[in-house]
Amino acid sequence: MAEDEQVFDFGTKKKKKSKEKKEKAEKEDESQGEVQLQGVDDWTPGPMKPYEDLLDRLYKIIETHNPEVGNKERYVLKPPQVVRVGSKKVAWVNFSEICTMMKRPVDHVQQFVLAEFGTEGAIAGTATARAEGQGQDGQLVLKGRYQPKHCESLLRKYIKEYVTCEMCKSAATTLRKDSSTRLTMVECSRCGASRTAASIKAGFHAVTRGDRKAAKQAK
Repeated sequence: MAEDEQVFDFGTKKKKKSKEKKEKAEKEDESQGEVQLQGVDDWTPGPMKPYEDLLDRLYKIIETHNPEVGNKERYVLKPPQVVRVGSKKVAWVNFSEICTMMKRPVDHVQQFVLAEFGTEGAIAGTATARAEGQGQDGQLVLKGRYQPKHCESLLRKYIKEYVTCEMCKSAATTLRKDSSTRLTMVECSRCGASRTAASIKAGFHAVTRGDRKAAKQAK
């Protein structure tokens, strides 16, 4: 008895869609995917606004809701006043006043100035200031011939490193030394951010006759 042969049904072979039917199907899919708005039949697009107007509108919104971010605070300092003291020294007359405006200790700023200039200097007392006739007490006497532009560039560097907040660019910061890590911290009172400031490194110092004499006496 002959066994019945198994018949496998692979289905009917799909015919390829013609080009016209294919385009028609794509158009139907696109029409179904489009978002149809109801109740806006009379809506017409408005005029195109330039980029500058949109940017001004954005700034106004920021200033309205958060004026501290929108308004950029200007940090204004008095220019350094430098006068000659003899032939080999200069006096930074308003040094203490600038330190007060920056809200930084005089000793810290003095250490930075001496390290960057690679020279020697000291804060003049009342008697020294009156004897020299160089103005008010608190001036910094530097050994060397420095001009106001040199002191101004040095102040910009100090403000960037030890005054300005890196997050909000505000000058309302405080300088604090961590007792546990011995690192100098710059803390912002506006945004609350804090960062470590670079330690002041002594610059180049030429060996003078006094240094050699002190080294011989130490031996």
